[in-house]
Amino acid sequence: MAKKFYYHGKNNQKQNADAVDGAVAPVKRERKKNFANDEKKPEKVRQVVTPQSDVSYSKEKTSIPLEKAGVSANTCELLAKNRINTLGDVVSRSEKDMFKVQGFNKKMLFELRNALKNNGMTFKPDVPKQIKNQPEKQADKNSNKTQNRQRERKTNSQKVQPKPEKLTEPLTVENWRKIQKGSKWGFFDGFKTVIPATYDEVYLFKEGLASVELDEKCGYIDSENNVVIPFEYETAMSFSEGLAAVCKVTKFGYINKENQVVIPFEYDAATPFEDGEAKVKKDGKWGTLSLNGEIKWIV
Repeated sequence: MAKKFYYHGKNNQKQNADAVDGAVAPVKRERKKNFANDEKKPEKVRQVVTPQSDVSYSKEKTSIPLEKAGVSANTCELLAKNRINTLGDVVSRSEKDMFKVQGFNKKMLFELRNALKNNGMTFKPDVPKQIKNQPEKQADKNSNKTQNRQRERKTNSQKVQPKPEKLTEPLTVENWRKIQKGSKWGFFDGFKTVIPATYDEVYLFKEGLASVELDEKCGYIDSENNVVIPFEYETAMSFSEGLAAVCKVTKFGYINKENQVVIPFEYDAATPFEDGEAKVKKDGKWGTLSLNGEIKWIV
């Protein structure tokens, strides 16, 4: 058999000759891509709501005493008990924080609002709740819970709910409902207005009397709208077991239905009597007060 000669470097001729001899040309294999080092897709993260930063005021404004800002003496005395003496102390708190002060009411809130407004200041805004990041599994569980709750609500809504019974007679005095006309309050017995809306605030009747507020002072009326106890208190709670806790010049005490002082005004805070006992606060300490005036201080 005759030998075949090929020129070096002639790839095309070599490949054709190998084909003639039956040889198979090598095939280049593509390398498989390794995805092990590929970057993972970032997980979706819920956006977190962050509260707005507090507005900063000048030292001149924050150091203004409440008295010079036009706040009444009674309000200043009450706030001073809680170390709130300047406008800076007020703007560092929200409106909800102010109601944590024992004896603080809506009138005092409006008074502080006006004082801040006159000096170009406002209360600290309420901090919104933050949404915590949760893993996907936890998010799935929460979504399942919400779906189950929605199903329960649908089934409950489909159930026939009994209609409220119509009143056949007027409500009893202690069940009278509050009614509002403009910015004033009164009482309604289910059929007609029994006490006209003439008070700034009213509280439900207890033991035949109701605490009402008028012109920033509190007193008590009976079911005939007669003033039984005059408007002379900063705060007046409902009667319970014959006594009512009232506040006079930032101090709490207890009176009877004849407006006689049974327990003197010497406490910073007080609660209504229940089962013969009430809670009182004095000099930063709480104690249990009995109807005869004896106190057991909580250590």
